[in-house]
Amino acid sequence: MRNQFKFAVFSSGCALTFFCALEAQAQLDRLYLKADLGGQYTRDTELKEFFGSVSPGSKVTFDPGVRLGFAAGYWLTSWFAVEGETGVMANSIKSITDADRVDAQFDNVPFLINLRFQCPHNGFVTPYFGGGVGGSAAILDSDHLELNGVSVHGSDADTVFAYQAFAGLRFRINEQMSVGIEYHYFAADSPTWESDFAFGPNQIRFGRTETHAGSFTFHYSF
Repeated sequence: MRNQFKFAVFSSGCALTFFCALEAQAQLDRLYLKADLGGQYTRDTELKEFFGSVSPGSKVTFDPGVRLGFAAGYWLTSWFAVEGETGVMANSIKSITDADRVDAQFDNVPFLINLRFQCPHNGFVTPYFGGGVGGSAAILDSDHLELNGVSVHGSDADTVFAYQAFAGLRFRINEQMSVGIEYHYFAADSPTWESDFAFGPNQIRFGRTETHAGSFTFHYSF
């Protein structure tokens, strides 16, 4: 009886392993694409420099903006994938401390490598979460930005370290397609932009930026 029990346990374990392997194999070699579109809020950040020193406590505030993202990934198992992501998070600059005129936009264009985890089942709803690291092109685009008698026109970009965390729910349409909702927390280091035409101090420097975003997603699996 004891041997039969051991055999039953062993057989059940082998069967479970076999079916898990089949499920993983079903997901293996599965490429997918994801797009998301939504809104985002970038928290106020510090104005560290504007062609010289600025008033202590100077801040940059942003209007709510838009998020557009694209990702391509590869399922290594039924529950774990690696993906690359890019997109844009765009904000109009609402105000800058002591500025006489502000007509400018601040954008982050990330390029991240993400690790993604999901519940390994084929139900209607699949929760997932993950995170990523990489960089971001921080872009300042100014039609007219004036502070302390200095007027700035034009655009410049600086590449900074960035990372994110995300979580979402995916709703299955069929074997290839699904839609969903997703939350992103995104953070990027302090960017610096330089002017080639300034005499003396020639930099604009913001503090670290943090962005909270919510979006609708579309997934397509191959």
